[in-house]
Amino acid sequence: MKNIFTTIAFALLAIVNSQYLAQTITYEVDVTNQKDDLFHVTVFVDGMSSENNIYNLPATVPGTYSNLNFGRFVKSLKAYDKDGKEMQAQKISTNQWQINNVETLAKLDYDVEDTFDSEIADGKVIPMAGSGINDNFIVMNTFSMLGYFEKLQSEPIKLKLDYNSHWIIGTSLTIDENGYYTADNYDQLADSPILMGELTMASTTVNDIKVGVYVYSPDTTFNANKIMEAADYILRSASDFIGYSPVTNYNFLMCFLDMQTFTEMGFAGAGALEHSYSSLFVFPAMGTLSEDYESHIAHEYMHILTPLNLHSDVIQPFNFAEPSASQHTWLYEGVTEWASDIMVLRSGQISIDEYLKRMSEKLTMNDRFRQDLSLTELSKRVYEDVVTMQFLNFYNKGSVVSEFLDIRLLELSGGNRGLREVYLELLDKYGKDEPFPEDDFFEIFVDMTYPEIEQFINDYIKGIKPLPVEEYMEKLGFKYIPERPSEDTRPSLGVEMGMNDKQQFTIIGVSATSAEAGLQSKDIPLKILGIEVSMTTAREIFEKLQSMKVGDQVDIVVRRADKEVEVSVPLQQRMDKYIFEDMKNLTVEQKMLREAWSKNL
Repeated sequence: MKNIFTTIAFALLAIVNSQYLAQTITYEVDVTNQKDDLFHVTVFVDGMSSENNIYNLPATVPGTYSNLNFGRFVKSLKAYDKDGKEMQAQKISTNQWQINNVETLAKLDYDVEDTFDSEIADGKVIPMAGSGINDNFIVMNTFSMLGYFEKLQSEPIKLKLDYNSHWIIGTSLTIDENGYYTADNYDQLADSPILMGELTMASTTVNDIKVGVYVYSPDTTFNANKIMEAADYILRSASDFIGYSPVTNYNFLMCFLDMQTFTEMGFAGAGALEHSYSSLFVFPAMGTLSEDYESHIAHEYMHILTPLNLHSDVIQPFNFAEPSASQHTWLYEGVTEWASDIMVLRSGQISIDEYLKRMSEKLTMNDRFRQDLSLTELSKRVYEDVVTMQFLNFYNKGSVVSEFLDIRLLELSGGNRGLREVYLELLDKYGKDEPFPEDDFFEIFVDMTYPEIEQFINDYIKGIKPLPVEEYMEKLGFKYIPERPSEDTRPSLGVEMGMNDKQQFTIIGVSATSAEAGLQSKDIPLKILGIEVSMTTAREIFEKLQSMKVGDQVDIVVRRADKEVEVSVPLQQRMDKYIFEDMKNLTVEQKMLREAWSKNL
């Protein structure tokens, strides 16, 4: 019996290994001719079965919270059999191609338009999620051009890049002895952006994590050494906060575009997109390295905790074809943003005043978003067009709620255990390959902490109860002042400006003076001081307003419903909101909580 089973086992193993080797997908991407602005893609396959007859480009990707539909950018996809004869490949949807008789397929050939300066005007892809070809650099988000066959998302992958041999290349993919980048599966490939070109590079090691910085910049204002120097305190603060090394390596890929190029490409914003072992940044090259850049570096780096190592079973494996939202995006983004701020406070890199200033800014920004959406509802509905732009509030309300959750946990534990400590316990309980159950996470969190936390979750994460700013900051010994005249003497238009779901500037808050003059919430400004309102003119308008004085009239044209309305608004004194000051004569409990809150326990 033993010999019979051994024979059967070897036979099955041979079949499995044969199928595994046959289904390794190999991609080749040629970008040697930057002038044609195209990625030339060839996909080599063998041993395909009938269930693999659909080739998919992603409809969405992790971290973007929007429908991107990269199939829009694919041109002239053709399929060939082993004899080099063209096969029928039919586009059946925006992101899918059906290959007839796929069992004989040997390769696909197609071109992909870069998203940076694509002629496709609708649904502009944010730059950090797109791809760009330039004479001096190439930004390559692999998911924007490389797809996967049905049922083969989990198969191993090889990638060959043909590019300018004099260029430097930055990526977290590993390269084999034959010059092919390798990935265990499509998810890892999609999770690995590439930046190549005339780059500067720098590296360091922090707590056994090898950190690399790759930078493209049109001048020397931004370079890898400067970025690394600016990031050093962030990396060391993160190391102190985490206390162990959740990854072995991490790369920052940073592309700075000159302002003219950035404007001509029509980008509505800049920023970074996190990945498991790297993050990709696209910014206009303006000013100097500032707190804004550093906060992006801190936030993206802290994603090595979540969602890399702490995530729901809803997003593993990721559904690239049909967006499937987790209700816990507040955790992936809000807690990460909180951690990226509190860690630099606790390491002594910023003062309490600076931390409170950041918190004030987040509370002010929160006022510009819808208050009728709970964090969990926003998480679940993030792919809906009517709420897509609201996801930005995870970085504001999500962070503040995390701060208050930390305070509540510290209070209930007598200063012995805050959000950081529970966070690390969750990371120990779950991991990259062991997601937590989507529907049970809140119950698990309460079981790991205190019964009172259930009410906090129901009020501020699942619910829309107004944030308890005064109550919770008083616990730490801070006096809360809702509003007072600013020391900033520059005049104000008396409006809070946000973006609607069509990425148009929209008035979302109006002072009493501006309301009396005729402005209303939800007005869409078309012209200010005779200048058409757009991303490209915002700076010009802002500079003109700052050159005026309080009391000067500003002519504004807005769209209200289907009508254009002209309004003349007086410039007003600027007001500061959400001010925090030290209270005098703190109680014993306030002192205890303040001390526990200001350090890693």
